[in-house]
Amino acid sequence: MDDDDDDEAGTGGKSTARERRKIEIRFIQDKSRRHITFSKRKAGIMKKAYELSVLTGTQVLLLVVSETGLVYTFTTPKLQPLVTKPEGKNLIQACLNAPEESNGADEDEPQSSAPTPPPQQQQQQQPHPDQVAYQQQQHHLQQQQQAAAAAAAAAYGAPPVPGAQGYGGPVPGNDNTAAYQQYFNQMQNQAGNPQF
Repeated sequence: MDDDDDDEAGTGGKSTARERRKIEIRFIQDKSRRHITFSKRKAGIMKKAYELSVLTGTQVLLLVVSETGLVYTFTTPKLQPLVTKPEGKNLIQACLNAPEESNGADEDEPQSSAPTPPPQQQQQQQPHPDQVAYQQQQHHLQQQQQAAAAAAAAAYGAPPVPGAQGYGGPVPGNDNTAAYQQYFNQMQNQAGNPQF
């Protein structure tokens, strides 16, 4: 499935190369298109985080929270405890449950001078405690599956899944960097994500 930013340009010209049409950056009303765009762009930003860590040797922590409240993470080894230890999970949950800030406007100033957030931000609701527990359980299950996948990959001689618990990460200058990239691309293809 494609979202609008992957469609061919509808200019009617005789371009032989596939062109990317730029989409207006605004909230997508159609839930199906919004879900597709979220999935593709989440995969893209995760890949960019991985590439940044490999190419520059930097530490990366990326949190992406879906509109349903599911948390997706990519971390390099030194930052892994922030998403796996209870203290880190509690901090993330506290941030997600915190009320929206007033965009830095003083209470004495009229509200009209502050920028109005987009409609989807105005309508966000705090998740129900049962939903939070379910999401935490799903996140824990996802981490267990990632750890099992990393263990299985190690047992068969493949490099571990980037971002999985116990993932040691490629070391800059390490000869295995190409193998990690190849394995990362294979995992994306198996998950139904397009190769970029």
